[in-house]
Amino acid sequence: MQRGRNYELARIHSVIQADKSVLSDACKALILQDFAEKFGEYFDLTGLPRLELACQNGTYFIKVEFEAERIKKFNVIK
Repeated sequence: MQRGRNYELARIHSVIQADKSVLSDACKALILQDFAEKFGEYFDLTGLPRLELACQNGTYFIKVEFEAERIKKFNVIK
């Protein structure tokens, strides 16, 4: 009986982890819009950034990629 219980706990854990790694299209669009706004302060973007998200063993790996025509001039305050 213990083996069956351990299997069920592992399956439930797997389902919860998979559910946590799902990012709805609406949430992804909002994140990309926020990134574009922030990156737009430093670069002339040619489009929206792209986002890749993966979860492995409870750790998220996030890749953000964007293209820009130029880097804007900005001052660093010391």
